[in-house]
Amino acid sequence: MLSNKVRPLSRHLSRAFGLLAAGMHAGALAQSAPDLNALPLEQLLNLDVVTASKIPQKISEAPSSVSVITAEDIRQRGYRTLTDILQSVPGMAISYDRNYNYANIRGLGNPGDLNTRLLILIDGRRLNDFVFDQGAIGTEFPIDLDLIERVEFVPGPGSAIYGSSAFFGVVNVITKSGAALDGTTLGAGRFSGSGREARIAHGKRHAGGVELLLGASSYVSAGRNLYFPEYDDGDDMASNRGVAVGLDYDRYQRLFARLGVGGLVAEAYFGNRIKGIPTASYGQRFNDPRTRTKDEYTGASLSWHRALSDDLDVFASLSVARYRYDGVYVNAPATQADTRNIDTAESRSSDGELRLASTALPGHKIIAGMEYLRDGTRKMGNYDVDPYALYISVDRPKRQAAVYLQDEIRLGQSVILNTGVRHDYDSEGGATTNPRVALLYKMARQVTLKALYGTAFRSANAYERYYAFDHKQSPELRSEHIRTYELIAEYFPTDRFRATASAYQYRMRDMLALATDPQDGFLYFSNIDAARATGIELDAEWLREDGSSLKASANVQSARNDVSGAWLFNSPRRLVKLNTTLPPLGEHLRASVAYRFTGRRRTVMDGEVGGFGVVDLNLVGTIPALDMVVSAGVTNVFAKRYADSASEEHYDNSMPPRHLNAIGQDGRGWRVVATFRF
Repeated sequence: MLSNKVRPLSRHLSRAFGLLAAGMHAGALAQSAPDLNALPLEQLLNLDVVTASKIPQKISEAPSSVSVITAEDIRQRGYRTLTDILQSVPGMAISYDRNYNYANIRGLGNPGDLNTRLLILIDGRRLNDFVFDQGAIGTEFPIDLDLIERVEFVPGPGSAIYGSSAFFGVVNVITKSGAALDGTTLGAGRFSGSGREARIAHGKRHAGGVELLLGASSYVSAGRNLYFPEYDDGDDMASNRGVAVGLDYDRYQRLFARLGVGGLVAEAYFGNRIKGIPTASYGQRFNDPRTRTKDEYTGASLSWHRALSDDLDVFASLSVARYRYDGVYVNAPATQADTRNIDTAESRSSDGELRLASTALPGHKIIAGMEYLRDGTRKMGNYDVDPYALYISVDRPKRQAAVYLQDEIRLGQSVILNTGVRHDYDSEGGATTNPRVALLYKMARQVTLKALYGTAFRSANAYERYYAFDHKQSPELRSEHIRTYELIAEYFPTDRFRATASAYQYRMRDMLALATDPQDGFLYFSNIDAARATGIELDAEWLREDGSSLKASANVQSARNDVSGAWLFNSPRRLVKLNTTLPPLGEHLRASVAYRFTGRRRTVMDGEVGGFGVVDLNLVGTIPALDMVVSAGVTNVFAKRYADSASEEHYDNSMPPRHLNAIGQDGRGWRVVATFRF
């Protein structure tokens, strides 16, 4: 649809590091402002993280590379969605089909796969549903970003402690405590595309150590009218000359509550999003105003943590979750009576976990745990409204159980050996065992070398096994498997500077793909694919005394199908990222600039979309007299034209169907958000 000429990687590296040098020079000359340059402790680069091993440990001692985005990063850079946060992470490329966002991690991740191989956690508990395994990272994500303390991303396999779906990586969204918010905030925002937002939150630490956090937010956007040249047949009546009018709208509501006292924490969340579909996906009538999807997430959890002795901790949790989806699709040709097709899904699950952590054995930190997960409801349905016709009605509950063991062994002052293994069983896919081994060597006080090996799996989900509207059921599917090798060098000369270099190789087998049954010609899912990826990742970050920061990363990677040898869909070979928060501009104003380059990618229709570079700008100002913070940002400052690959489902109801090769992305956008504190 749109194609940009690919520029050499060196040019984008030069541009990124030119901005980096400019930011460093500005930092050396700028005057600091007392009310803006306080650097919170969580900003220190070698901070404690919990996602890599389910226990607090320094980044330099974690058995993986870890990226951390703090609440201050979110505020200074003006992030409004989890996608915005993940766009800044090394090795991560996000595509958007005007309905959902899809993560490509180190060259791996197809458009349209609903992030089934990326595990999303909220305070350590799974968000991915149990029908599609969808990892929500767009506006359907149910937690408002103003309630987030930090986000931790661990690339690579995580099944040794998290089980299924921790395939390409794990994202853990850690929410604030009541004491961290410490007051009441009221916010409102305006966005390009006629977007409006309202937020309210209250957090406090009360007498007796009781901490309460409450939050609610709402957003509505009319979106933009979008042009699709593939659908432009010059007919005003049938295709509106390829323009989808008023179909890019987005609406959501979110609620969150957290209550903590001592080691006991209770949480609950709710998120509801309705999104218009402008792309006429799944053979729809183009430009029909009724087409849309609705995603609803509800969850509650109770967790307890206590130190039983100086060398033994216990953690226990219970959680319940519900996911509901329904889509309205209009497939009938314009010459026939309108027929709405309704597609539905619902999952209800409960999860219990018990974990012990012991340091009783000298030189060892041992973690042992067990988890039981019951998917009591996994419903899928599909029917036409008028005349009524039922195509699918299935409910396939399942059970999962797991035990895991991890040991962090200190071999002298310079060597740490981290070993772990988890054994999973589910009532559909059977049993699987996944190990992880990490050898860490501290060459000097500032330098750590890591050698990592691990495996992971993803169990086939209910949709892949049992959804049989346009293809056959495949109940006997096996789990997908991945084996990874990675070498990492980390350099921490001070608490305010960090540099990391890594080389990695991923090998995947039993990957699910659609195949054709030669007996009847119907499509079905089968474990027929294999792939591998290799790459190099460079990452550096510097935090200055005045509160300014500089972060840059670059990836060179190759991902190919092992069966055909073909370059994988939607896999960029080059990524460059720069995020810089400038020194204070006066007493109450700060600016941040982000640059992101994504290399060219192969599309599902066997075409290409060109590489592109995008610059974003955000300003944050405080008005002390009103106790107000104003954030104003411009996205895609230079209005770069670029597109993401469309997936297989983006075709209309013409005969023959017209398939989209690529989906154009937004040009220049803006936002203004004001937050009052009481």
